[in-house]
Amino acid sequence: MNKFLTEFTSSTNFKNSDSLNKIYNYKDIELQNFHKMRIYLFVELMQKLIKSGTLTKFDSAIDIGCNRGLYSKLISEFGFKKVKGIDIDEPLIAIAKSNFESDKEGCSIHYSVENAENIDRTQKYDFILCTEVIEHTQDQKKMIENFKYILNKGGIAIITLPNVISYPYILTWLSYKIQRRKFNQEMIDHLSYPFYKTINLFKDKPYKLIQSTGTNLFYWHFLHKVPGFNLLNKLNYALGKVWPFKFFTQYFYIVLQNK
Repeated sequence: MNKFLTEFTSSTNFKNSDSLNKIYNYKDIELQNFHKMRIYLFVELMQKLIKSGTLTKFDSAIDIGCNRGLYSKLISEFGFKKVKGIDIDEPLIAIAKSNFESDKEGCSIHYSVENAENIDRTQKYDFILCTEVIEHTQDQKKMIENFKYILNKGGIAIITLPNVISYPYILTWLSYKIQRRKFNQEMIDHLSYPFYKTINLFKDKPYKLIQSTGTNLFYWHFLHKVPGFNLLNKLNYALGKVWPFKFFTQYFYIVLQNK
């Protein structure tokens, strides 16, 4: 395993990550920890899918809502020959290009500004990653239908959405109410998806749900100031991956296969 990928393989290491800090320019430790947990869980999922023989085709992959491009890079490091990252935000694509775009034969990574709802349905992929995107789209039904066209038979998709039935989001909702703050559209989007709605979005054929998991069971603002935070965060991460706690995590993950 190369040095870049190794940095994101420790599910118990929540210390500062130079690579992450450089890419995302974190303003606070809270955002940094929220993001790290999701990245570590994605890497762990990929390792398990490959080891179990569930993920076997590595020709092409797409990272929908690629943000600054890190996940696309990680996907490439897992052996995909051609990786495409798309995002609607042009400045983010510019950052992704400057950090990770590559024309190297056998492990190319390309980024483009695209709306996921209008994705080219003629292009096929062996793997799809779509993390924290669906809840922000205008036509969610159309976007979900897109997956049916672009995911190859036998291909794998990892989809993540926020889970309103979680301690962190319940506290956030209460905080807004107590302070009489107005919910902006982004927060409304985040509070619109309980875990079972995420599962139901993909209950129809050709999808087969092969795994579900989650991360961040109880980390919220200021927890990092509590004595023993590192131990608490390790427990937080570990519990979020098992039944029934995974259904109460802030970020809910499903793994689908096109049967």
